[in-house]
Amino acid sequence: MLNKLFNRNKAKKQKNRQINLEKNTPRLQDLFCPDGLEENNDYLQTGPSRYARVYVLAVYPNQINIGWLDRIYSLGDIDLSVHVDPVPNRAVIHDLTKKVSSAQAQHMIYSKQGNILYLPELEQTINDLENIRKNIQTNRDKLFYVTVVITLHARSIEELNTKSDNLEDILAATSTHVRTLMHRQLDGYKTSIPINSPTIADYWRNMTTGGVAAMMPISNSDLSHPSGVFLGYNYHSGSPMFYDSFIGPPYLTNQHMAVFGTSGSGKSVALKIIDLLRSAAQGHRIMILDPEGEYPNVVTKLLGGKVVKITSNTVTGINLFDIEPDIDDNGNPTTVNINDKINEIRALINAILQNKFNRTLTPPETAELEESVREVYVDKKITTDPASLYEKAKEATNNTISGDTFVVGKVKKAMPTLTDLWNQLGKKPYTEELRTLLKPFLQGGTLGMFDCQTSVDLKNQVICFDISGIKDEFTRFYTMYVLLGWAWQKFAQGVKGYDKRIVLDEAWTFMKYKDSRDFLEQLSKRGRKYRTSLVVASQQIEDFIAHKEGRAVIGNCETQILLKQSSSLVDQVAETFKLSAGCREMLRSFAPGEALISIGGTLTAVRITPTAYEWPWIQTVRNWEGGVTH
Repeated sequence: MLNKLFNRNKAKKQKNRQINLEKNTPRLQDLFCPDGLEENNDYLQTGPSRYARVYVLAVYPNQINIGWLDRIYSLGDIDLSVHVDPVPNRAVIHDLTKKVSSAQAQHMIYSKQGNILYLPELEQTINDLENIRKNIQTNRDKLFYVTVVITLHARSIEELNTKSDNLEDILAATSTHVRTLMHRQLDGYKTSIPINSPTIADYWRNMTTGGVAAMMPISNSDLSHPSGVFLGYNYHSGSPMFYDSFIGPPYLTNQHMAVFGTSGSGKSVALKIIDLLRSAAQGHRIMILDPEGEYPNVVTKLLGGKVVKITSNTVTGINLFDIEPDIDDNGNPTTVNINDKINEIRALINAILQNKFNRTLTPPETAELEESVREVYVDKKITTDPASLYEKAKEATNNTISGDTFVVGKVKKAMPTLTDLWNQLGKKPYTEELRTLLKPFLQGGTLGMFDCQTSVDLKNQVICFDISGIKDEFTRFYTMYVLLGWAWQKFAQGVKGYDKRIVLDEAWTFMKYKDSRDFLEQLSKRGRKYRTSLVVASQQIEDFIAHKEGRAVIGNCETQILLKQSSSLVDQVAETFKLSAGCREMLRSFAPGEALISIGGTLTAVRITPTAYEWPWIQTVRNWEGGVTH
């Protein structure tokens, strides 16, 4: 007995001395288990600053399509768990046969009673049940029990409540109702994690194979469009995203875009990728107003476009009096809106006086100015009739022995110029001081760049106006104002048959004065029928959100891209765009190229991703002298 006891003890000691190399090796569950778990009435705390709320689908829509749940992924940090249990065919056929018999019996009763009110509904029910039964009998379909559990994750209770409200709103739009698993959050959480051990069994719904397939996230849930350019990768899921600003309803109601990001956030890179390189590859016509000289290299060397260098005291070939007819929805010219041009020129001159001379137009000056603008168009015989913009066709002798002639098509008239307006004002009372202030803007003056006829050729696919050589703040403002107005008239309205973009970088310049803010707001309301996308970009988002016109411009842009923002402005930006606490932190911590993007009112995060080929053309490095190298 002692020997046995001794041997046994010895065996135990030897066993204890054995080394187990697999002891405490992480298991599969360890990869997704939280740090801890505290259950509350309607939410769970799964760690420091980590909260979760579990929902179950209770009411489904009458019809479901592929990807019908995809919109919920835009909330970010969300788990969708779909439990599918097949029902034995034999049991299904037996149950369906009973239901068909019951419905047929009810149909016979109503028929004998002469009660025809419910007969169409019963006939449809009988037909549906028989079709399902036939498909299952022929092994073309199956029946399943399905339970759908949704888990929202957040870093604060406030963010969790906001995401919960958004989830319920999204699902309500499809007549879908979810229930919070009150006092059953832990059971719901167990059901949602990938251990195939569902504990919520009282919300199952029977579905055929098509219904089950529609539950799967097989369509792109990342606001991706079925056409367009490659935008980058979804910040949360890593799936590719495509974007088409001209796709139209129901995806987008307009093609305008607003891009905001602090210095170094990747704003210029995003513009070059989305609105220049990849947009040009789709055949879009593009015009860029470039205040920093960041685009000429890629425009000329890679895209074969045209760069117009704007400098002080040099005629640019841009006439601010150029005008084009309005068009209808079919692209046909309707009228020449001279009143809009009068308002544009009055607003420009008022902004000039405010910026340069610290005064505004007086009421008499305003009246005489508006009348003079109208008269210079009358002098050119330009009316509201689109045909009045053109001269009669001219005949020219063909250089042949026969001496035949050919007809040259309609030719655009020479437009009025600033000198014409200045001369017309000389015929009016109360305008002597105004003419004196406007004299430097005439040809030959220090600011006479736009007192000329238009000579810039718009046949190039990409045109860049480089104004980096203008250092004076007022001259730069004046230049950008005139160029934007001219671009809208000659490019947006004048170039037909193409999707077009007008890219306005550093647009904060227009927020300094009310007239220029109003002008930009009016442009942001237009563009759809001209197939033109206005792209507004700025480092200084505070200049936009500080004015109602600036906020209106943002609101008129159906696509909004928010890259990293200054820490001091994040709360203000979040309040303006109604962002959650989690989104605020993202705006603080984003790396270059990472952004929140709102497309048609739906928000997600994206990593805007250049290709290896694009990188050498889009990187911008500022040298020590303040210039830009590429």
